[in-house]
Amino acid sequence: MERIGNLGSVIDAPAHRTSLTLPADELAPSRARSFTRAALIAWGAEDLLDEVVLVVSELTTNAEQHGRQPAEPDNWPSAADRNLDEITLTLAFQAGVVGIEVEDNSPEPPVPRIASSYSTSGRGLLLVSALADAWTACPKRDGSGKRVIAFVKPPETCLTL
Repeated sequence: MERIGNLGSVIDAPAHRTSLTLPADELAPSRARSFTRAALIAWGAEDLLDEVVLVVSELTTNAEQHGRQPAEPDNWPSAADRNLDEITLTLAFQAGVVGIEVEDNSPEPPVPRIASSYSTSGRGLLLVSALADAWTACPKRDGSGKRVIAFVKPPETCLTL
């Protein structure tokens, strides 16, 4: 697996970049998939479409289900006033590598788990690990939540720095 540090320029200084902010609701993963398909087709990255769409879907689903800010005291601003229940998806493309960044408002990092054979959930991060060349989570720059970053590249892409 490629080191995140070697891939960081894909997110920080890409040839192409686009973002979408979504309400953290049950429609977020579907909207994120549609947005991702359109972006990758526009960038000519159709060869990575299936893998990237699945990674985006899993990370957005995680953000929708687990990425909300915990309840706060009554005297704090309302969730609507602080946009607590939003997810921001950023896609970047450079040198054949797609960078995926999903931001939510929970400071808790994603934790892969082992789902039982009968469980209908709990496999998303295992899929992300299998499909992405690298992924990590870190606090958002303003400290208000977290960023989950993943990179997908075609097998033949050779990265040089």
